[in-house]
Amino acid sequence: MIINTDDIFKFYEKRIECHIKSVNYFASLLGYNFPDHDRDKVKEPIRTGYAYIFYNNYHPQLNLMNEYFDLCKDAHDTHHKHATHHIEHYDNVQNIPDVSLYEMIADWNSANFEQINILHEPDAILLDEWFDKNMSKLPWSDYQLEIIKKSFETIKEKTDKEIVESIWQELLSLV
Repeated sequence: MIINTDDIFKFYEKRIECHIKSVNYFASLLGYNFPDHDRDKVKEPIRTGYAYIFYNNYHPQLNLMNEYFDLCKDAHDTHHKHATHHIEHYDNVQNIPDVSLYEMIADWNSANFEQINILHEPDAILLDEWFDKNMSKLPWSDYQLEIIKKSFETIKEKTDKEIVESIWQELLSLV
């Protein structure tokens, strides 16, 4: 099957738009707004790799990842190294500024919501379980852990699932 790259990029741009709206929904519950979140993902050299990653996530039957794995890995690694809302940007997680930590938490919530409620990934686990399994072993300060814990509680308490699902509907109409 031949896939038009314009269709991949159109889909990807809509996915980024939905993700940014979703991140900012969760951020708003914490009193923040990050309008420039992930803006590097719409520019090269990151754009193409991420376009294939996310197109593949929504169209796994096409198995694009095998063909574009290196490109996707490079895009992911570059974004995570340069974006202040990713732990890979820092030599020590205790150096993460509060505002970046809040953006990180909103990003984690958006990604987790997408995995569980939009993509229905069979291996997806709830965010607090993911954090306990993967991130809790990092040398966070007690202050940071308190921010993370309170933010998770606030988001869990205040999230309107229907609103977040409606954010993703524009993308789902393209699948």
